[in-house]
Amino acid sequence: MRRSFPRAAVVALVAVVLAPALAAEVTRTLKIEVPPAAARFAIENLAGAMRISSGPGDTVVAVATVHAESEDLAALVRFEKVADATRPDTFRVRYPYEKSTSFRYPGSGKGESHQGWLDSFVGSGTTTKYDGHKVKVSGGSGLLVYADLEIQLPRRAVDGAFRNLVGPLHATGVEGKLQFDTGSGKINLEEVKGEIKSDAGSGDVKATNLEGSFACGTGSGDCILDGFRGDTVSLSVGSGDMRLSSIVAKKLSSDAGSGDLTAVDIDVEEIDTDAGSGNVEITAKSARLARVKSDAGSGDLTLRLGPDASFDAHVEQGSGEIVNRYADAQPIVQGKEVIGYRRGTGRTRIDFEAGSGDLVLEPGTL
Repeated sequence: MRRSFPRAAVVALVAVVLAPALAAEVTRTLKIEVPPAAARFAIENLAGAMRISSGPGDTVVAVATVHAESEDLAALVRFEKVADATRPDTFRVRYPYEKSTSFRYPGSGKGESHQGWLDSFVGSGTTTKYDGHKVKVSGGSGLLVYADLEIQLPRRAVDGAFRNLVGPLHATGVEGKLQFDTGSGKINLEEVKGEIKSDAGSGDVKATNLEGSFACGTGSGDCILDGFRGDTVSLSVGSGDMRLSSIVAKKLSSDAGSGDLTAVDIDVEEIDTDAGSGNVEITAKSARLARVKSDAGSGDLTLRLGPDASFDAHVEQGSGEIVNRYADAQPIVQGKEVIGYRRGTGRTRIDFEAGSGDLVLEPGTL
């Protein structure tokens, strides 16, 4: 005889799971201003959404909207300057650690996907160190406390670092020496200029129309860049793909533990790639390209250099082939083995070293 789970028990279980999500929420607004004299500043938050844009004034203005399950809890949250040896002008949202070190962040309601009620069962979430405390942030358990930050920067270059441990970070129309970090969350950058660095522990970095220099790092997540003009693009991923388009730079470099690099419409002088496992596929304008260096544990290198390309390509492979689709390219022979191809004056030097992987050379479409 099949036994059914009592309906009353099901209702009770659902009520327990949903109770935190249905609790009343209160908000409180906190504001700080970074004086113009601050040479290097930082703004930090544990959980919530962080948005950065340009404002009308000459000071950095940050407004934190605190969300909490009670007025008493919201009143314990502070937004203040803290001691920091790296950046003396560091402003941090500080949480009620005396009440708990486990906080609930259900999401900003702006299209982000968060962990939700399942955390109550499996105990997942993000455990990290913040403000000198070991804390946990999840979507379904802990005290409901988080803060959404709106930050306005002057319409000039500034030197600022923005750290948002759990939640999305979005910056648009700002300029300077800028660093954007998340522990668990997406980073989205639009129309940003200057010396730009981004780092996401788990989450994608997506950037469009940047100028200057750009460094993108992720632990597990993709680096996506569409539109860049400047000096250098540097990508580093633990596990994730890298996708580039419309890039004009002096140098492009990438380093991947596991993941593919796909780059189209690339106009650079130098390319340097390193991959533990993953394929590299590049469609580049060869007029300025002087050097391509690629190392791979396992993975193919595909270069599409256009119909007028002039190159000198050399390969060291444990296992793999050289696939040449330029009919007039001349083989480079060592002993009885073809170790590369030369075409024209050999303007672009190509070196490919792989444990296992193919080198593919073909005209492609630019």
